[in-house]
Amino acid sequence: MLLIKKTAGLVMTTRIESLKKPYVDPDAQPKIKYSDISKSKTNRCNRGIQRVLLISPAATLFKGDLPRCTYPLGLGYIASVLENNDYEVAILDCLVEGYYNSTPIADNPDFVTYGIDRTEISKRIAAFCPDIVGVSSIFSNQSDAVGEVFAAIGDAAPNAYVVTGGAHARYFPHNYFEDFGIDAVFLSESEATFLHYVEYLNGAYDINDIPSIIARLPDGSIFENSEMALIRSKERNDSGFWAELDQIPFPAWHLYNMEAYFDIKAYQSPYTIGDRVGQIYTSRGCTAKCTFCTTTNFWGGKLRRRSPENVLEELRRLQDGYAINEFHIQDDNITNDLQHAKFLFQHLKELKLPWCTPQGTALWRMDEALLDLMVDSGCYQVTFAIESGCQRVLNDLIRKPLDLQRTKHLIRYASSIGLSVHGFFIVGMPPMFGHSGETVDEMYQSYRFAEDAGFHSASFFTATPIVGSVLLSECLRQDFIAKNTPLYRMSYKQGLIDVPGLWRGVEIASLAAQFNKDFNRENRLRKGRKTWTENQY
Repeated sequence: MLLIKKTAGLVMTTRIESLKKPYVDPDAQPKIKYSDISKSKTNRCNRGIQRVLLISPAATLFKGDLPRCTYPLGLGYIASVLENNDYEVAILDCLVEGYYNSTPIADNPDFVTYGIDRTEISKRIAAFCPDIVGVSSIFSNQSDAVGEVFAAIGDAAPNAYVVTGGAHARYFPHNYFEDFGIDAVFLSESEATFLHYVEYLNGAYDINDIPSIIARLPDGSIFENSEMALIRSKERNDSGFWAELDQIPFPAWHLYNMEAYFDIKAYQSPYTIGDRVGQIYTSRGCTAKCTFCTTTNFWGGKLRRRSPENVLEELRRLQDGYAINEFHIQDDNITNDLQHAKFLFQHLKELKLPWCTPQGTALWRMDEALLDLMVDSGCYQVTFAIESGCQRVLNDLIRKPLDLQRTKHLIRYASSIGLSVHGFFIVGMPPMFGHSGETVDEMYQSYRFAEDAGFHSASFFTATPIVGSVLLSECLRQDFIAKNTPLYRMSYKQGLIDVPGLWRGVEIASLAAQFNKDFNRENRLRKGRKTWTENQY
């Protein structure tokens, strides 16, 4: 039972100033422990903790932004591991269940929360009667929505254990213990750790044997093991390619409201060919160390891959069970391992399905032969994460290993072989590491680069110091971000960074918005199923 219960009651807006000291240095290499997913040591007839509810919170966005709505893969993987060990599991995605419900933020109506509210969440929780509730806490701009879920748990299931995980939870776990009285925070991927924790609650594990966790003990004290737990089988398939993640079971699709996602059609890609789009990860991690990103640290700076055969089997099951007619690869960096990507794309030909890469790809790990394979295997659109059209900004401020001259050639080549090419750009990088901040002229260089390289469409974002990034650490150190900034404003269109004597964040946000309008008004492809405005890129 919870010894401290604060989850019920009024949820206050989380601001920069209310965050505790970061638990993890985003620029440091974590200590990693590789492991396999173990089997349960208990059985359902003698468990005190048996019913598990996994919740993805509502989404808070700037008004006018399109709420993207795809099934939460991370919760689906955890659910499958638990079901494979005979636990009863349900998934509640607050966004998809109330996608058309919108509630303006009380003190800032320019921001809107989409999804079911606390009252409805409480009803769903009470109906399931969970013994433990896991809440996804990935994005900092959803921290207030996560707080509402904690409050709903306090209302509906005050005796349930409450746990959370995700990027935001990793960096500021003690906020959740002190503000909401939860029981555990998982500090990295949670498929193995969640199972170990419920087994611990059922008396089969010693808490000292669980890595990557902060947990409240029965005496009220807090146990911490910051060692990063990553699932990896040091195995290759018969063709010699890595199969490090194949032991993770496919997502528990039957626990999602799959038809709702297909009906809403607000997928990650700006446009789709199919109308029933599946989502998949083929790898985890990225070896780049971009300063604005949290991915490198969350995955320990390591790349782990699934075998092509394992990927194909998951996609075939989606075809057979849910009639998908397109899929999106959600990897942080699908081309990080060039040879593995080529082998995977050769196999994807067998599916005869269109696909794209809405999360971006690594141009520094790409060549013409790979692009040819992508087209041959059904890829119709590729997103290139350029970030800046100024080499100085890339080298000194973003620290992305990208050669713009080589990049421009590959963009043009991709377009010449029939790929629709979308670009990601970030403007407004502040002074860091002894280097001067990005100038407005350098921001215009990014716009001109996008035009000259031949992108069909592009997204221009304002640099945003999201929780867990080196950029946030630098902005806090140099006082470039207001301490009273609400975390719900941590979106890539807000302009939260002010650099005295150089520019103000609102000016950069206005410039980025103008770039999006001008570029996409003239260049945007008009063959998507869903109507998008220039502002939504």
